Amino acid sequence: TYLKLVGVDFVTVSSNNHASPTGSLPFLIPAAASSNTASALDTISPVPSNRLQEWAIKQGVGSSKSKADSMRCEVYMSLLDHRIRNAWLHTLYLSTHNLNAVARPLYTNSSTSSSLVRYLLSKSLQTAALAAIVQTSTSPIIDVEALYRESDKAFSALSDFLGDQDWFLGDEGPGMLDAAVFAYTYLLLYEAMGWREEGERLGKGLREGRWKNLVRHKDRIYAQCYGS
Repeated sequence: TYLKLVGVDFVTVSSNNHASPTGSLPFLIPAAASSNTASALDTISPVPSNRLQEWAIKQGVGSSKSKADSMRCEVYMSLLDHRIRNAWLHTLYLSTHNLNAVARPLYTNSSTSSSLVRYLLSKSLQTAALAAIVQTSTSPIIDVEALYRESDKAFSALSDFLGDQDWFLGDEGPGMLDAAVFAYTYLLLYEAMGWREEGERLGKGLREGRWKNLVRHKDRIYAQCYGS
């Protein structure tokens, strides 16, 4: 989404986290480095998602930020990376309802027809999600209520930061924070995801109109990047 916002053309290909320099998706392989020759592949420097904006600015696209703006963005990105992401991981992988209704159809059932492999993949996803949540917690026991309270506070803080602006940094135009927030708000409000219980809970404030500006922000990005 960020690349679309700043006008960078790209193509998507199937990959996995083992191919990523950070162990997570997505990541970018610059076109200048794209080649099928072994020597060229050895010199490829993939760009992880957390460096996309820096890369785009070096290419002359995207807006460079002042030091103060950069610090503010880092603060709000941390809300996404921890408070909202933890609730998201719990919703998608540790909630039995959503594991069966959303995660398995998307990630395991489409990968193999083997029931055993599907089961093992599901367990692997759950183990990774649990480890990621515990890693950012002070306790090995997950306080589910606290997870959702913190995600609510994070969405409220993001809504306050956006205010009446079109983009989080106002006149500077859309940036990585806009794309990152959209990644959550769009999927939480996308009915075809088929969210159950915890998924409905995580996106409740968006659906109930508590954060109307975040919904408008989501609609604005969708229209700009994916609208016909």
